[in-house]
Amino acid sequence: MNSANHRVARPSPESLSALFESQTGHPLQPPASAIYCNTTPTPLLPIPEYADSGGVLIAYPGSIPRPAAHIQLAPATPRDFGIPDELIIRMQQADTDHPVRIFILCDAPDVLPGLLTRFARVAAELDLTFDPDLVHVVPWDTDTYWTRDYGPWWVKNQHTGHFGIAKHIYTSLGGGSVGLVGGAEHVTPREGLGIFRPNDDAAAVKFSDFLNAPIRAWNAARWHRNKLPQIPPHTWYCTGLLEVGGNFMATSDGIIASSYLVALQNELPVGSRDESTNPSADVIAERMTYVLEQLNRFMGANTYHVLSDPTGTYIGHVDCWGKFLGDRKVLIADSQDPAISKAFAAISDTFTAEGFAVTRVMCPDVYLPQASPPAATTAAYTNSLILNDHVYVPVAGGIHEAADQAALEAYRSALPGYTVVGIPPKPDTPWLGTDALHCRTHEVPRQVVDDWLRSQQMA
Repeated sequence: MNSANHRVARPSPESLSALFESQTGHPLQPPASAIYCNTTPTPLLPIPEYADSGGVLIAYPGSIPRPAAHIQLAPATPRDFGIPDELIIRMQQADTDHPVRIFILCDAPDVLPGLLTRFARVAAELDLTFDPDLVHVVPWDTDTYWTRDYGPWWVKNQHTGHFGIAKHIYTSLGGGSVGLVGGAEHVTPREGLGIFRPNDDAAAVKFSDFLNAPIRAWNAARWHRNKLPQIPPHTWYCTGLLEVGGNFMATSDGIIASSYLVALQNELPVGSRDESTNPSADVIAERMTYVLEQLNRFMGANTYHVLSDPTGTYIGHVDCWGKFLGDRKVLIADSQDPAISKAFAAISDTFTAEGFAVTRVMCPDVYLPQASPPAATTAAYTNSLILNDHVYVPVAGGIHEAADQAALEAYRSALPGYTVVGIPPKPDTPWLGTDALHCRTHEVPRQVVDDWLRSQQMA
């Protein structure tokens, strides 16, 4: 979700503005939060994170040879998950009646036996249930492990019951030119489509083909054509928008939210470069109207909360401080910084006025001596994953135990009946206020997974 240079000093409210001004020569004036509406009828609706899921998409990027002539290929570094093995095992929910499949983006199928042995060993050490049959390798190497950002956005056609993907154009650009793949620092946007992580951007296509291929084969098979029903493959819609999944959240009835970053990433034709690089409030409104038109058309979005990011961090993603817990439930962070806390309170008041039950969680300052270089950040409690009736929350541990427990209790209070589990980070990929376990995972609807499984069964 974030760049290789994400281990930075404690973000300040001025950091995004300073970055933007240094790169464009213009001061950034964040617009006030606003709500946009588009009630054009559409049969589509987005699938929220808290819907029934049958799979989770993660990535295992790393070592493949990289020819000098192709500097945008996946980085030639040791393969690594961005999440601890404990989370991978727990996400299987193998001890429940409805287990979850783990899909690993990795173009090296020979790694699977070793991973399964490793997972089984960790599961035994933690006394967790592990099922090797629930792990699958999707043959594609990505640039990074931030599957939340480039993974598919699922939608459902309410008229037909069929699922689909609203494909966004993944961009690693935040408030400026951040997030480049190592070796691609000097690639021009024209060569890289402004993305700089082309293998990440293609991951949704590759995963879609992985799931749809056996379904298409099933439907084309002569031997069952007159005996067994067709299985609908999921369909495709292209939003035409530069987007990132970490800056998108949705309810099941078409309410969506993001930071205003989307209006900086998606330009409309304007009269001058000044307007383009430092858009006025009117230009922001024009862009957001267009963005919602596209998301209404291809996802069924009808109400868009576009929020001014109180943290001012370079990444500008809403999942760093906000999260829909249900159709009318939202979690909003709190900060030890009085000015940031006041801004979070204003966002909370807006959601309350719109009929949401708002839960607040304090995200205190956290120092990470194990990071390289050592870093200061905030506790990433909102950057959690809701997976069926479980919630996996990144915790800091150590001297932050009391804050960790308060965050877990906030989730339990807001989601009674859910199993809430705190997940400590890997030492080499610590949780950050701009990047935690939500950024590094992406859920898959259960029906999509069930259709995929059914297509592989012999009659």
